[in-house]
Amino acid sequence: MNTVRLKAVALENNFSISSAAFIIGFFSLLTKFLALYREKLFASTFGQNRILDAYFSAFRIPDFITNLLILSTLSVAFLPVFTELLTKDKKKAEETANYTFNATMLAVAAICLALLIFSGYLTKKLVPGFDGQSFYNTLKLTRLFLLSPLLFTVSTLLGGILNAQKKFLVTSIAPALYNLGIIGGVIFLYPKFGIMGLGYGVILGAVAQVAIQWAAVFKYGFAWHWGINWANRHFKKIAALYIPRIFTFDLSLVTLMLGTILGSQMAAGSIAALNQAYNLEAVPIGIFAFSLALASFPVLSEYYATKNPQAFLKTLLATVQQILFFMVPISVLMLVMRAYIVRLILGYGNFTWQDTIRTFNVLGIFSFSLFSQSLTTFFSRAFYARQNTKTPVIINLAAIGLNIILTLVLSRRFGVEGITAAFTISSIFSALALFAAIRHVLAKEQYGELSGHQATKNFDKALAWSTVKIVIASLAMGLASYGLIYLVEPLVNTRTVIGILVQSGMASLVGIGVYLGIGKLLKLNEVEYFIDLFRKILYIK
Repeated sequence: MNTVRLKAVALENNFSISSAAFIIGFFSLLTKFLALYREKLFASTFGQNRILDAYFSAFRIPDFITNLLILSTLSVAFLPVFTELLTKDKKKAEETANYTFNATMLAVAAICLALLIFSGYLTKKLVPGFDGQSFYNTLKLTRLFLLSPLLFTVSTLLGGILNAQKKFLVTSIAPALYNLGIIGGVIFLYPKFGIMGLGYGVILGAVAQVAIQWAAVFKYGFAWHWGINWANRHFKKIAALYIPRIFTFDLSLVTLMLGTILGSQMAAGSIAALNQAYNLEAVPIGIFAFSLALASFPVLSEYYATKNPQAFLKTLLATVQQILFFMVPISVLMLVMRAYIVRLILGYGNFTWQDTIRTFNVLGIFSFSLFSQSLTTFFSRAFYARQNTKTPVIINLAAIGLNIILTLVLSRRFGVEGITAAFTISSIFSALALFAAIRHVLAKEQYGELSGHQATKNFDKALAWSTVKIVIASLAMGLASYGLIYLVEPLVNTRTVIGILVQSGMASLVGIGVYLGIGKLLKLNEVEYFIDLFRKILYIK
C-alpha cells in the first residue's frame, strides 16, 4: 500500500473516532470554559497571594495519590481488559468490574487514612516556606481533599465502563459538574466559610461527577455488589497491568509538586502563577488532544484484542496527524498571544500587572510543550491498548529523572520560569522516546502482504510529510497574527477589555484563516477531512 493510500484509508476508517472526539471535545470545551471562568474568579478575588498559594498547594498530596493510583493508572489498566471481556461475556465483565472497584476502594481508603494521620508532617515537607496561617490553611484543605481520591476512584471506574461501550456523553459532561462545584465554592461558600468554603466546593463538584456517571451505568444494566475474587484471572490481569502503570504518573504532577516545594520559598504568588499558567495551557490539550486520545483508546484496544494490526497502524497514524493538526498551530498562537490570553482571562480585580507578567512568561514557556504533552498522552494509551505498561514506565521514569535534575538546576537561576522550562524539555524528551518505542514495536508486526519494516516506512513518510505541511502553515499563521497585532493596535484602546478582545480576536481569526488557507494550498488532508466531518455532524450538504 503506498503512502497516499495509507493516509486515505486511515482518515476514512477513523471517522468514528473523530466523531466521538467531537462529542468529547464539545463538552470538554464547555468544561474548559467553566475552568477559565473559575480561574478568572480566583484571579479577580485573590490575585496571586498566599491564600491562593495555600489552595493550590493543598491539592498536591491528594492529587498525587489520585493520579498515581487512579486517573492515569486504574483506567488504562482496567479498560483494555474490560473491553475484551465485554465483547465475549457481559456477566464476566461486570464481575471483573466489581472486583476491581472493591479492591481499589479498600486500598485507596487505607492509603488516605494513613495520609490523614501523617498530614501535618507531610504538609510541612510540602510547603517548607509556609508558616502561620498559610501553613494552617494548607493543612486544613489537604485533610479535606483526601476525600477526593475515594470519589475519583468511583468516577474513574464508572467512566471506564461507559467508555468501553463507547458511551462518551455522560463521561464528557461529568467534569463540567466538578468545575461548577468549584465555582459555587468561590461565589457562595467562600464568603460564608472562608478558605474552607473553597474546599467544600471541590468536594461537592466531585460528588456530582460521581452521581451522574453512577446513574448512567445503572441505566445500562451494570449493578454494584460486594465481593473480591483474588483468584479471578481477569482481575489478576488488570492487577498485572496496573502495578507497572503506577510508575508512569503524569510528568506535570512532578512539576507541580516540585513547584509547590520550591515555590513556597519564593515570592508570594509563585505557586499560583505556575498553577494558573498550567491550567491555561491545559485547555487546548483537554479539548483536542485528550479528546482524540480518549476516543481512540477503546478502538485501539479492540483492534489489538481482535489481532488487526493494519487497522491499529492506520488508526495510530490518523490520530497522530489530527493531534498535530490542532496542537502545532495552537502552540504558535499561544506563544504569540500569551500576554493577551492572560490579560483577558485573569487580568481583573486583584490580579496585578506584575502577576500578569509572571504568568504570561510561564505560559509562553509552556506553549512549546503542547504538542509533546499531547503526543505523550496518546502514545502512552497506544501502549496500554496493547496491554503493555512496562515500556511507558521506563520512559516516564527517565523523563521524571531528567525533569527533577533540570528543575533543581534551572529554578535556582530562573525561578518559576526555570521550573516550567525543565518541564518543557522533559516533556519533549518523553514524546520522542515514546514515538521511537511504539514505532519499534509496530515494525515487528506483519501487515498482510507488507512487512513491518515497509509498513512503518510508509507510516514515517505519511507522518513526516503532513507534519512539514502543518509546521509551514503554522509559521505562516504566527507571522500573520503577530503582524496584525501591530496593525490593529493604533485603531483600538488597548487599555480596555473590549480593545484587547478586538485586537487579539482579529489577529487570531486572521491567523487561523491563514493556517487553513495555506493548509489547503499544501493539500493538507486534515483540512478537507475536518471540513467534511463538521458538515456531516451539522448535516450540511
